[in-house]
Amino acid sequence: MSRKEGSTEGESSSNWANIVGDVLRCIADKTHSVQDRTRMGTVCRSWQASLKDKEIIFPICLMLAEKEDSDKRCFYNISEEIFIELELPEIRGRRCWGSPFGWLITCGLDLEIQLFNPLSRANLALPPLNTFTHRKHWQNRTSEDVRNYFINKLLLSSNPASPDCFVFAIYSEYNFLAIAKPGDNKAWTPINVAPTPIEATHIIRFDDVICFNGSFFAVRDSGQLFLCQDIDASHPNAVEFASVPPTWSPRDAGWTKYLVDMGGNLCVLSRIIQPYGYTSDIGEGFTSDSEEEIEIFTSDNEGGGNFFTKEFHIFKLNMQTRNWERILSLGDRSLFLGNCYTFSVIAADYHGCMSNCIYVTNDYLHSGGSDIGIYNCEKKETLDLFPKLDNRQYLQSSFSPPLWFIHCPH
Repeated sequence: MSRKEGSTEGESSSNWANIVGDVLRCIADKTHSVQDRTRMGTVCRSWQASLKDKEIIFPICLMLAEKEDSDKRCFYNISEEIFIELELPEIRGRRCWGSPFGWLITCGLDLEIQLFNPLSRANLALPPLNTFTHRKHWQNRTSEDVRNYFINKLLLSSNPASPDCFVFAIYSEYNFLAIAKPGDNKAWTPINVAPTPIEATHIIRFDDVICFNGSFFAVRDSGQLFLCQDIDASHPNAVEFASVPPTWSPRDAGWTKYLVDMGGNLCVLSRIIQPYGYTSDIGEGFTSDSEEEIEIFTSDNEGGGNFFTKEFHIFKLNMQTRNWERILSLGDRSLFLGNCYTFSVIAADYHGCMSNCIYVTNDYLHSGGSDIGIYNCEKKETLDLFPKLDNRQYLQSSFSPPLWFIHCPH
């Protein structure tokens, strides 16, 4: 009797290896856990062979703010709705920006700037902060102030393994633009902009940069689009490529702009934020060219005050005519923006993602963690604060707000 039972167990065990490949791949498609999907490929050789060409889609994660006096950083996995803690002493006390390419960009109190892969723990050097131009007004500031406020955004254009990978910096109180290559630690190269005659006395402030169809575009705070040229040369420049959208509301001027590849369409978004308990005209602080007014606004912003995203205005560009068209829906896509490189995905490819929704995080400091949530483009409202936390302090940071991140295996 025992021999028969043992034989049955052996047959049952061996039958796992005989699962038809198509059935196994179908099961893999239903598995949303990266850990479970990886384990499936190690069960036996036949499973490994059946799944070797089956791409593992890594989840979109939200890296939360740093915990005080801790080397741990917490990642929220959207697909599985779980929190994962990683020991990352390499980025303790460093300001971070996210990307969908598996790497973070970090800047510490030492004012060294690096690319860091939180899973492989690899890092790549970038030029230090003291190699930027336009640092005159920052020379007497503390290293903490410089780390927190000199650089507004660092953007990785692609996976660093690509020879065409660049890192763009939007920096100083005037949102200038500079560029560097991963592994090059010599100096940041400023991207020069020749203003049109009407703008000769104005400063062109940039909000976002994108790599689109092999070209690099930057958007200024007004919504005007620029094409970055000769970026491999010693004197790269940016020229106007498309004017401000014709139906752009006057209230859009000064609000933060984002560029995103929306399924092959280059789109610009204007993020309208509403301040809590802020009595001044916030738009004035954004649009003024007066250094004094910039300092006043920055000081108020640093001091605290909560903001929330009220709505988005979205336009896509016809690359042939260079005309903008207003769009009201993202269709089957989800969009992620904030303290990171702006990106969109097909929602169905990422379990847990909601289509026609914008996942937003703070890209300004001291917002009290209030402006992290999911904006529904159809209802034109923020559905809920995201993620759901008993303690919202992990969404708050004095120097490194939460960010979006996707692991890349290569």
